Amino acid sequence: MPIKKSKEELEHLYNVITDGKGKPIDHWEITALLETYGLRDIDAQEEFGVENLFVLAEHLLEFVDKKQDYKVKSIQTIKETNMLKRIVQNYIKGLAFSLPMLVQIVFTVVVGYALWSSMNASSERATAISLGTFAALIITGGSAQAIGRKGLFYLKLGEQVLAKNVSFVLLVVGLILIAILFVVLTVTNFFFTIFSMDIYLTAISYYVLLAIFFLMLSIFYVFEDYLSIVLLTFLGLVFVYIFHTVLLYPLASAQIYGLILLNIFVGIVVYRKLTRLEDKTRSTEGANLPRPSILFYSLLPYYAYGTFYFAFLIVDRMVAWSADAAQHPFVIWFNVSYELGLDWALIALILMMGVTEVSIAEFLYKINNRVTQVAYKDASEFSKEIYAFFKKFNFFFILFSLSSMIGAFLFIYLLNKMLHLEFLATFLQQPTLMIFIVAAVAYFFLVNSLMNILFMFSLSRHHTPVQSIGIAFVVDLFVGLILSRAFGYEYASFGLLSGAIVLWWITFKEVKTMFKNLDYYYYSAY
Repeated sequence: MPIKKSKEELEHLYNVITDGKGKPIDHWEITALLETYGLRDIDAQEEFGVENLFVLAEHLLEFVDKKQDYKVKSIQTIKETNMLKRIVQNYIKGLAFSLPMLVQIVFTVVVGYALWSSMNASSERATAISLGTFAALIITGGSAQAIGRKGLFYLKLGEQVLAKNVSFVLLVVGLILIAILFVVLTVTNFFFTIFSMDIYLTAISYYVLLAIFFLMLSIFYVFEDYLSIVLLTFLGLVFVYIFHTVLLYPLASAQIYGLILLNIFVGIVVYRKLTRLEDKTRSTEGANLPRPSILFYSLLPYYAYGTFYFAFLIVDRMVAWSADAAQHPFVIWFNVSYELGLDWALIALILMMGVTEVSIAEFLYKINNRVTQVAYKDASEFSKEIYAFFKKFNFFFILFSLSSMIGAFLFIYLLNKMLHLEFLATFLQQPTLMIFIVAAVAYFFLVNSLMNILFMFSLSRHHTPVQSIGIAFVVDLFVGLILSRAFGYEYASFGLLSGAIVLWWITFKEVKTMFKNLDYYYYSAY
């Protein structure tokens, strides 16, 4: 089959695909360059008149020696830095993800209330606020993941205008999703009267305000501005404190007004941060995003993962709170003992969450450094070396997690001895203590799973994380339902534990498989 292009056109194509690259060794490497350039077999047939890209590459071989200006960037190893310093810095960075939660807990213990919680709230009000909070987390979980991933992706590439544009687009999508769920919930409650009007209005108010707040916070993850997330959460607490304690508004009104004021302030900060990106690079970049269908298809795994992640964390509560439905006014009713057990386990979770950032940072530091030093023929040794690091790190994590769980228990125990508060004394009673222990162990498996998932995401493997969190959610739901109905509401915590173990096992097996052929997974990821 005669080729359709002239030699001059073929030479131009060759110069384009090898621009800034080294001299190709053979036609196989040229084929890889053609694929990297975006050409397909169908393009080779229709545009060049050859059977496939391999044949086209053979036609380009004659230009290999003709070209003289090959440019190869020297491969440099990553500059060696102090490991202890790296670990401390990344651990603090990892803690930033959960510090807003810690700020809320501390403020609640000290003052008696926080941005959306209160130690003295009635069961009816606690139920409404919790349901609104859960709905806000689930509906924004996917959007937060998508914004954080895609916005940060463009920023890392230096495409600041695109980072701004995609963040604005995904924020709007997130607001639309919030509005859709608002309509669905309102229509459902109107026709079926699942909750009384008072409870529903409270729940939906907190849902809307918290969903907007959580959605806008995702922009700060794009900029890796974790300190601002903590400060803004604290600012919201200050607003509530001023309205309630200083201006003497009822706590319910103070929290609503505080959230409204906080959302306005955060919205202004977010708008300014994003518009500054355009001001910096307006004349140097394009601003066109991929087609909506392509953009959202690429982000679909993150939407699914974020949604299922929060659903997984919440479903055991719904199961426990509905276990004694016949004794309460509504199907779902806030359970103080169950919630206290889970909330105190959050202390261990917060401490363990810091390790996730350390794990992925050290993994990428080691792999990116070693990949420049290992010859291709030693790929299996490279995989074994990284897998040995993985096992060593997991051993360290087990020891650290045990220390965190014991530390959390001792902290609450000693705090109770010093302060003698009723809600602290409840912790040491059954079933709250059992729920704490089960939840703390579940959080250990969860955080270990998140480390595995981060490894997979870093190597562009999205299928297993989404599939595994979906399976874990189903296990959490059904195990919790069976045990809580058979033995008591507190056994819903074993649903959380079972789901976390399943999540860990699936992700661990996949990561182990990846480490056996790490050279392939690393190459194919980028």
